[in-house]
Amino acid sequence: MAGKIVTGSFIDVISCAVEICILVWFFASRPDRREARDNSLRKALGFLPLAALLTIYMTPLNAAVSVFSIENLTIQIMRMFLHLLPVMFWLLLNKKCTWRVAAYLSGISTAIYLTAQNLRMVMMTYGMITPPKQVQGMGYVMGLVMTAAAELVLAALSRRLIKPEKIDTIDRQRGIMMSIVLFIMVYFKWILTAVREQNIGGDRTTMVSFSLVTSIGLYLVLLLFDYNRLLLKEKKQSDHEKTVLQYEIRSAKREMQASDDIRRLYHDVKNHLLAIQSMAGSEGEINTYLQELLPRFEGYETQVRTGNHTVDAIMSEKIQLASGDGIRFNVCLDLSPLVSIKTVDLVTIFGNAVDNAIEALRKTEGGDRYLYIKSSNFANNVIIKFENRFDSGVIRTV
Repeated sequence: MAGKIVTGSFIDVISCAVEICILVWFFASRPDRREARDNSLRKALGFLPLAALLTIYMTPLNAAVSVFSIENLTIQIMRMFLHLLPVMFWLLLNKKCTWRVAAYLSGISTAIYLTAQNLRMVMMTYGMITPPKQVQGMGYVMGLVMTAAAELVLAALSRRLIKPEKIDTIDRQRGIMMSIVLFIMVYFKWILTAVREQNIGGDRTTMVSFSLVTSIGLYLVLLLFDYNRLLLKEKKQSDHEKTVLQYEIRSAKREMQASDDIRRLYHDVKNHLLAIQSMAGSEGEINTYLQELLPRFEGYETQVRTGNHTVDAIMSEKIQLASGDGIRFNVCLDLSPLVSIKTVDLVTIFGNAVDNAIEALRKTEGGDRYLYIKSSNFANNVIIKFENRFDSGVIRTV
């Protein structure tokens, strides 16, 4: 009777509030939606979905599973969704994320919840948090406190390793991994609950130990899986940043070299003009001299100005290299409206597009080899067009 008085009482409401606090802290590093950040009432209303978590805490655990049956397993799956869906909707209303990201992040929080609950079931099975009946209420409270402490430790470990604020794309591999982990955790929670409710001897210890170890192991696998994805993403971003830095260094060196060459040419201009003046009487000799002089200025016509120094370096370098194959460029770019796009992304776009065009032009035989790159604005959108000759036709990419 004492257990029934405690279950569904004020203590369960406090437990639910503690888990909500852990959830808010766990996702605190993820940026808020602009609407929620600017409107306190909207932000407060965004917490309403989390109130649905009370249905899990206020429903007696014994009512969910008491025997091995598909019906009771289904009830446990429904309880899992009662935890997952409210968290997902709360994330959608309050945090900057797509529904896929929100579903995945809520899956992580649900995996933390299930792991802590499985640990609690093991302690209850072995009597670690089940004192005599006269103090059963205190034993119930201790179980909830230890469960909350386990959730907090798992949340802190997860926040440190996988950084929820950096999860921005969810592919099929991630979705399948999360689904498998959650359903297996629910399965072992069902086994642990049923073992506790039924007086199962013999393999009782084996079943409980295997279920607990597997639940914790699954959560660690999920954690390491996401941690590895984070490391790969950071490595890829670091490689892009190194590429951008290399282009910036090359651009600086080109500008310094061009300035030095121009200064040297400036000092020689007077002497060249005097030489031309003295040859004024011989037109043929002047032409020959000019033909030798003009090629020295060709290298300075490949400077590109787009409004982005890194893209300028890429285009200038590629134009200069491609000119040796007789490829002409016509570049009309204004990238100033694209200040919100990361330089790394612009480098990827223009680097790949120009490389593909040059490769196609080098395969053409005869004819005029040219690459036309132009940007234009239409309906508040920036349109970038790459046009190059390919065999006997023209391929346009927008």
